[in-house]
Parts: sequence; C-alpha cells; structure tokens
Amino acid sequence: MKSPFTDGEATLHYEKKNIEFRKDVFSAIQFYYACNDTGEEFTTTDLDEINISQVYNQYREKYCVPFPDEIREIREQYEISAAKMSEILGFGANSYRQYEAGDIPTVASGRLILAAKDPEEFKKFLDASRTIIGDKEYERFTHRVDKLIKVRLENPWDDLFTEHIFNNARPTEYTGFRKPSLERIAMIIAFFSEHVNRLWKTKLNKLLFYSDFLHYKRSGYSISGISYRAIPLGPVPSEYEKLYIKLNDDKFANIELIEFNDGNYGEAICAVGKFDSSLFSKGELETLQAVVRKFGKFNTKQIVEISHQEKAWVENEPNRGFISYQKYAFELNAME
Repeated sequence: MKSPFTDGEATLHYEKKNIEFRKDVFSAIQFYYACNDTGEEFTTTDLDEINISQVYNQYREKYCVPFPDEIREIREQYEISAAKMSEILGFGANSYRQYEAGDIPTVASGRLILAAKDPEEFKKFLDASRTIIGDKEYERFTHRVDKLIKVRLENPWDDLFTEHIFNNARPTEYTGFRKPSLERIAMIIAFFSEHVNRLWKTKLNKLLFYSDFLHYKRSGYSISGISYRAIPLGPVPSEYEKLYIKLNDDKFANIELIEFNDGNYGEAICAVGKFDSSLFSKGELETLQAVVRKFGKFNTKQIVEISHQEKAWVENEPNRGFISYQKYAFELNAME
C-alpha cells in the first residue's frame, strides 16, 4: 500500500479495540495502515467496512436483529417487493429495502421482521394490512402464504434437519455472521469442481474452511455460513457427513466412492450443476479464486498438514471445539 503522505510504502497493522455502538460496547479487531516514513496512520474504505462490520455483526447477534441475508430471504419467500413488505409491516416506504442493503433496524423492528418469517404469523400481518394493500394484492399474497404453510406441514422434518446440519440456522460468530445456505454451498462445490481435478471429501473440507475464513478476514463475513469444528484431520464443517448426504439427497451434489489400487476406498464430492457466479459478490469470487490458486494442486495430505499449523485448529482440536470466525480468521497463517 502506498502512503498518501509521502507516496512511500505503508504497512498494515491491527489491534483489538473496544468500540461503542448504540450505547453498547463491543470488542473488535481494528485495521489501519501506518506510513513507513512518518508513522502517520490512515485507513481505506475497505478497511473501514471490515472494522465497522465486526461491531454491527456483534450488535445484531446480541439483540437478535436479523442480518441482511435473513431480511432478504424472509421477503423473497413470499414473492413480495421490498416496498410492499414495508407497507405490510408498517415501516416507512423504503425501510425494508434499506435494511436489506445493510441498515440496522431497531431491536423492535428487527424482531418484527423475524416474526414475519413464520408464514402463519405473516398471515396475521396481511390481515391487518388488507385495507392498505388492497383486496387483489391481499388475495395473491395470501395464496402464496397458504402454499408455504402447506409445504411446511407436508415436510415437518426438513427445516429441523437442515438446522441440525448447521448447528445454528441464524448468523453467529460461528457461522461468520452469515445465514447458512445449501444452495451457496452447492455452488462453491461447483466452483471447486471446475478448478480442482478431484474433490476428495477431506480436501473439500479444507477448501471450504479456507474460503470462509479468508473471506471473513477480508470482509467480516463468511461466504457459506458453515460452522466449523476442529478434528484430527483439521478444520471441517461441523456436521460434514450429514451436510454432504443432504446435498446428495437434494440433488445438489453426488458422493462418489472411488476404489484405489490397494483395495481401499475414498469418497469424492461432485457438483451436479454448473457454477453460477451471479450468486456471489466480486469479493467472494476473488476469495474463491485465491484459495484455488493456493491449494488447488495440493494433495489431501499436504492441505491437512497445512491446516494443522492454524491457530484455529491447534487451540480447538483437543476438545473438538467449534471455531470462532471472530477469534481466529485474522490469525490465518496459510493465506495472506
């Protein structure tokens, strides 16, 4: 990085600080550059976003305020525009759109949005706003809600099983403050399938870990929303066996049993569909590309050995503990 003060070099530094937000105090890693010639400190727009997102994320988690992904997903399940959702929930005209873009709702508004996630509860909001949205819109939205309620009644275990796979279906420091998404995970696997010769399960576990933790280090968010734990073979998705079975059952990926020359077998994961880059931001794509450049040609043994050098694994493996993005992403050894 060039220094804006002397046009010489500047070095990246970071330190733990307590930051006040909405009369509460949160501990976060704060990044800044220091001019090598003058010692003067400065930040960039990217660093400012990482710094502040750590605080915002902790606030959302502490007070159960929904994250942008959750807010968008709640609306999209009803096939309703952001403007119309604002009307139904009694917000200002553009409030819901702004919340999806990253504005933080009040605690009361956030809990109202979370309540709307349940189709039966949302139906009550529709009933209360019928005179505002009109009979035609009311009938259309009610039809969609009734359909969702029927699907839920017919598949009562599906949501529970998915939540079990991810341990926590809400964004937390253990999901990289992102709501887990099977579709995004399937697309990440598709990306690796196009760039790696064969995705052995153990290697894929490490590619997912490095992708998520590197992106958290760069942005304050993971890519997939997967929670990880430390086991003897390195960091892995916390319920990776069930995750891959679910992806296989839902036709997102195939599990292939490969026989070796010595009679032993190994499991490889193969994507069913092609990679869809439109589901990812530019920064997420750059992170995935960086991980492939670093580890794409490594064999399973090599990437396992590298993962054993990570503080995230060393400190959590004895108890097979969950790995906090917030605590360990900025300590990655193998990437940057």
